[in-house]
Amino acid sequence: MRKIIAGLDIGTSSVKAALFDLEGHLLVCSDVVIPLHTPFPGWAEQDPQDWWSAACQSLKQVMAKIESKEVVSLGLSGQCPGHVMVDASGNAIGRAIIWRDQRAQEEARWLAGSISKEKAQSWVAEDFLGEATLPPARLLWLKRHAPENLEKCRVILQAKDFIGLKLTGVAATDINSAFCLYNPRTKKYEPDFFSALEVPISLMPRVLQPMDLLGKINQSSSLATGLPEGTAVVCGTIDAYCDNLAGGGIIPGCAVDVAGTSEAISLGINKPEQDDSSYVARVGLNGYFLCGPTQAGCDTLRWFGQGFYPEFGGLVNYAKLEQDAAEIPAGSEGLIFLPYLNGERAPIWDAQIRGGFIGLTLVHDRAHCTRAVYEGVGYAVRHILDVFEQIGDIKTTSITTCGGGSKSNFWNQIKADILQLPISVMEVSQTGCLGAAMLASVESGLFPDVMNANKKMMRFKTTCQPNLENASKYEDAYQQYRSLYPILKPLFRKPGE
Repeated sequence: MRKIIAGLDIGTSSVKAALFDLEGHLLVCSDVVIPLHTPFPGWAEQDPQDWWSAACQSLKQVMAKIESKEVVSLGLSGQCPGHVMVDASGNAIGRAIIWRDQRAQEEARWLAGSISKEKAQSWVAEDFLGEATLPPARLLWLKRHAPENLEKCRVILQAKDFIGLKLTGVAATDINSAFCLYNPRTKKYEPDFFSALEVPISLMPRVLQPMDLLGKINQSSSLATGLPEGTAVVCGTIDAYCDNLAGGGIIPGCAVDVAGTSEAISLGINKPEQDDSSYVARVGLNGYFLCGPTQAGCDTLRWFGQGFYPEFGGLVNYAKLEQDAAEIPAGSEGLIFLPYLNGERAPIWDAQIRGGFIGLTLVHDRAHCTRAVYEGVGYAVRHILDVFEQIGDIKTTSITTCGGGSKSNFWNQIKADILQLPISVMEVSQTGCLGAAMLASVESGLFPDVMNANKKMMRFKTTCQPNLENASKYEDAYQQYRSLYPILKPLFRKPGE
């Protein structure tokens, strides 16, 4: 009987379930779309019940295609950081705040002024906590604006951890998803930190390693998902980290570009070095990497397609966008797009900065703007990798891309030209599921560690070679892109900030 590993990825736009064999071949997959709620500017919420319904639906769909007894274990992957408040009965309290939410601006400023770099290092092994998308600022916002919900809350979980709770009845998270709250050096939540926040430390879940067993499929979740009762569920980790594992980013010098709703860039390094621009992590006992998420990626293209191509009635005609952009030469004839539509995370971490087209002239038309959007995201990818190379004292030797954006050969070519490095495209686009399955395979004893799981299960579809003729054009345009943020930053600051 063959052995199958399942992966479940709780993303922002959809929930994906996929089944793999031990060589990384995708056997069957399902993708169920979930809604996003933005009730106020800067807010981003989702209903945890939508995650659970989509998880059940996607798992049932894939399990219907195989003999259920072939599944050895299930690994979890999910968006992060988020805040799912859960009551004593295991039910979510209201909507969850998700990763792109920017509401906790005031709380972030308080943290930046109240917690020094030294305290932050001693409490959570991070240098900086004063950012609106980070967990501490969100906790303070909940304490101030939703005290009645916090009073009913018994544990605060991430998206994939809430699904893990529904599947197994066990509430826990992994060491990567607990960043900025848990101290990975002392392996505990620091009481002094939570005293400073005035948030009960009892709301924090138990912390596991990504490849640790979370629990087993219980009777009710077996009926809901089609997974056999007793199937092992592995804790898993952040979706970008699962993508990174799937793409080989645990290998020094190997970079991974996860082209999803936002871009998430990783670079394998030799030792755990970092600064304020990045996170350092690992998904096993080896394989350190730097990781930095942007605030927008494919979502930027969606925004542009809906707003600038009204003839398609609010839908995005990606083929038309690529057709128009391909008619414009590399560098968009001097037009630069800054993709900071919702602030920016790595590597500048500035919630107040905003995007824009810089260098517009009478020569430029809609097609120029279209190409500039593709290129602007490419510049953001290079910006992160340039910073990572300095931090890790290492050169990028290879780049793997995955996620929905990797399906665009046109965009891959632009990124290869900007980076002047070959970009290898993963055979499967469900790399969050694949990385989660790799973690599950290690817990199940099918591979000794994540390095071996990656070597056996990582597969490429094609490689995009850089066009040397575009190197100088993109070098000049990229340097202009890098010069713009310091110039524009003061324009988006209130007096006295």
